[in-house]
Parts: sequence; C-alpha cells; structure tokens
Amino acid sequence: MAYATVEEMIGRFGEAEMMRLTTPANADLVAVQSAPAKVALEDASAVIDTFLRKRYRAPLDVAPKEIKRACCILARYDLATGEQKQPSETMVAERKETLAWLKQIASGDVVLDLEEVTTGEESFSAMQTRDPVFGRQGCGRGLDDYGPGDSGDFW
Repeated sequence: MAYATVEEMIGRFGEAEMMRLTTPANADLVAVQSAPAKVALEDASAVIDTFLRKRYRAPLDVAPKEIKRACCILARYDLATGEQKQPSETMVAERKETLAWLKQIASGDVVLDLEEVTTGEESFSAMQTRDPVFGRQGCGRGLDDYGPGDSGDFW
C-alpha cells in the first residue's frame, strides 16, 4: 500500500507537472497516467519503510502528513528519471533532504507521532512477513511424505 495517492501528488505538484512526468516520451500530454504514478508511489513507500522499520511497525496503517509528503517527493523524483527525462535541481535537492530526514527518523533524531516498537517486536514482525523458503508447495514431496526406510529419490 502506498503512503500517498496520485490525487495527492496532483494536489502537491499540479496536474500539468504530473501529466509531463507520467506520460511516455513522444506521447501527447492528455491526462495524468495513474499506472506509472502508482508504481512510483509504491516504490517510494517501500523505501520509506526501510527507514521506518528501525523504530516503527511498518508498513504504517495510516501515514502521517509528513510521510505522505516524503512519499510524493521520492515518487516525483523517480518519475522524473529515465525515458528522456531528467529531474530538476529542485527535485534532486528535495529528494536529498527527504532521504536525510528519513535517516534521522531511523537514528531516532527525528521522532514521529507514532508508537515505537521494541527490538523484539521489530525482529518478530520482520520474520512474520517472510514467505516460507521450504514447504510442500512447489517442492514435490515434503519430508513428512517419506515413510521409514523410504529413500524416495530425495537426492
């Protein structure tokens, strides 16, 4: 889940800017293309989570205003890179400031109005979100499927 919406990006940066950033090169500027904007917002949210996990349970259920802003800034920068596009100096500076701010959150120098997690909760939460590496699905027979003395072509 992204911490900000395409509509919030339009509200922050304007419709013309978002049309320019989301429209493929050499295409007519007709409307904001929501698909690339949503991908950029989801990617930005994932980056934000890497910093938040140090102190908070991530992903957040409800993003505070400052996290929404950070998400929009990071997504805007991503949309402005590649495909004959280049971020402006302002975009580069805002991204740099946002990443520095996120590092301050991770270090505890900046505190959000959210409940912090303890070290044990953080580790347990991270372990719970992982998919199992080994299991019955996709592996043929599981270890429980072998009877006593059954070599079963295991190797």
